[in-house]
Amino acid sequence: MSANDRQGALSLAPTYYDALRRLTLELAGINLGSNHAFLVETRLAKLAREEGYDSLDAMVSELFQTGGSRLAVQVVSALTERDTHFFKDQTAFRRLREVVLPDLHHKRGGGRIRLLSFGCASGQEPYGMAMVIDQMQDALEGMKVDIVGVDYPSQALERARLGRYTHFDVQRGLPVRDLVEYFDTDKADWVVKDKIRKRVEFRDIHLLSKLDTLDDFHAVMFCGSLPHYSAPARVRVLRGLSGLVKENGYLILGEGESLSKMNFGFDRVSESSGLYKKREVVIEPEVDPDLKIPNGRTTFEKSEQPYKPLKLSQP
Repeated sequence: MSANDRQGALSLAPTYYDALRRLTLELAGINLGSNHAFLVETRLAKLAREEGYDSLDAMVSELFQTGGSRLAVQVVSALTERDTHFFKDQTAFRRLREVVLPDLHHKRGGGRIRLLSFGCASGQEPYGMAMVIDQMQDALEGMKVDIVGVDYPSQALERARLGRYTHFDVQRGLPVRDLVEYFDTDKADWVVKDKIRKRVEFRDIHLLSKLDTLDDFHAVMFCGSLPHYSAPARVRVLRGLSGLVKENGYLILGEGESLSKMNFGFDRVSESSGLYKKREVVIEPEVDPDLKIPNGRTTFEKSEQPYKPLKLSQP
């Protein structure tokens, strides 16, 4: 279909496109741009059918007439859903496998750690993390790993919870050995096996919120989304993630992504961008001004100066 044919097929008024762009920027911090009208209609038409509306126009009209928060989130989630697949960012997963997990295991000597997939979309990233953990279980002896995937409530997140993927989905980035090892077939779909699904918890969350409903994590994967955020939203997200990562924990960004000069309390692990370590906070001791200052004496040996008895005045 040519650009003219697509333009002719569009049904929403231009004012609705402008309103949807403003809504997406406000709720998700992402600017859709001015040349995605066809993509907007395609994604929202699918959402309108799934939500039971007679038409796309009926759904969008209700959105802006009633201002329903649930529908607004669903619309924005559909518009900002990323095209993702298994092990999409090979560099990020290599850093997880070769640097982050071995270092956490070495320093903690086992125990329980928590990993976060931030903006997990339809779940391929956190399930990929779980597969890596399973493959490294001998090297990570004694360490238990909990994985949490978070994103806006959406149809994509519901698919993640089900762990159900089409044949097209599993062909994108997933090695054949992993497909056989970690998936079962169900009719035309592939379903993640329980031993992997049980490692991952999915939670609905507003990614631009304060994130105070989440616990601390030893490492966070946030890959592929940073360039799409507006500058204020980028600062807000990174500041929130900084509060989630434990001291000496890791932030794994996508290949070619880097933090700004603000650094948000992280230090780059190596010369290459994309992997950062949370700086340990050194707390300076507070000095009470009312306390007596020591005279600097460091020994109890006798002084070279002769002892002089105190002279008491006569009563």
